[in-house]
Amino acid sequence: MPLDAPSTRRPRADAERNRRRILDAASTVFAERGPSATLSDVAAQAGVGIGTIYRKFPDKVALLDALFDDKIGAVMTVVDDAAALSDPGDAFRSYLFGMIALHAQDRSLATVLFGPDRFDRFPAEISDRLAGVADALIDAAVAADELRPGFTRQDTIALGVMISTLAMAYREIEPDLWRRYAALVVDGTRPSIATAALDPRPLEFRAMAESLSRIL
Repeated sequence: MPLDAPSTRRPRADAERNRRRILDAASTVFAERGPSATLSDVAAQAGVGIGTIYRKFPDKVALLDALFDDKIGAVMTVVDDAAALSDPGDAFRSYLFGMIALHAQDRSLATVLFGPDRFDRFPAEISDRLAGVADALIDAAVAADELRPGFTRQDTIALGVMISTLAMAYREIEPDLWRRYAALVVDGTRPSIATAALDPRPLEFRAMAESLSRIL
């Protein structure tokens, strides 16, 4: 039996490497082309045949679902790291900058999370956890006079997508320039700069996601 073990393990390892290669290629393709990218585009980027893609992912929805599992971990890390900070202002700004950074450094994130028909595939338990922690960070910062009143987690997503657009435009000539605008955005949330409540109200989460899906 031990003699058979390497031949049993190797196919699994090769399969996982191929799967990882496809996911990395998909992330690149969706960042460049958005939701209109096809499985054929992914296959070309990964350097594999389209049949290899279909054996692992029967359609684009399945591939985006797999990418979701990949990317939501990074989102949860940002939220959890921010929640671990004791100062409400530092915690909120860590959360906001971290979310902006994720969008700026990975333009495919918006496609995976908010592309056409993606909203209804967002697992309720993850959505509820993210919403609960984000709202707690925002409420605590407002209560501590560290954040302008009226800010919502929808604003976090909108700002992330905005900075991501700039990051995409400048990536060839100055890939870190997005940090300049992220700093301006984060500092602009402090009430010492403007104390009036933000107006008008943001879109509800579903309406925002559906609107973003039309421009990604």
